[in-house]
Amino acid sequence: MTPARRTVILALLLHAALPAAALAQQQPPPAAAARKDACFRPKEVEAEAQVRTGIQLREILRRCAEIYPDGQKALQDWYAFDNENAEQLRAAVDQRRQALNRIYPTRTRVTQWETDSAVATMKSVQVNDGVCQSTYDVIDRLKKEKWKAFVYYSGLQQKLLAYEIPICR
Repeated sequence: MTPARRTVILALLLHAALPAAALAQQQPPPAAAARKDACFRPKEVEAEAQVRTGIQLREILRRCAEIYPDGQKALQDWYAFDNENAEQLRAAVDQRRQALNRIYPTRTRVTQWETDSAVATMKSVQVNDGVCQSTYDVIDRLKKEKWKAFVYYSGLQQKLLAYEIPICR
């Protein structure tokens, strides 16, 4: 499979993982929408994309590991990548949390948004040989290109977020 085809498959997979109905729940409540700062700033969008990309890769690999022999090795490779890049990934999680705390007035709303986001991100993803193989290819690229490859894939996710979350203009 060519790199371009893998990229297209991953972008379609990422897009399919974000059903519109679930995403509608993620919009800020009317009171938050009226506030000028009730939106994600550019660096926060980048952090959100990195968090979602990590969630998606991990969860797809977990599902693949349950049904395909190669899945467990790829999942272990993800965990190794996660450990090697723990500082950057933790920074993305922290930046996302700060944005959510600013956008949503109560901890309950932040927690609900995080839960809705995780469910919306993964609910509709069905794994099959093609999805798993494409994800294994992503993991192979992460092993070779490290953080640079992750930033590339999270950049694809970031482009999709323009339609899914409130972004400051």
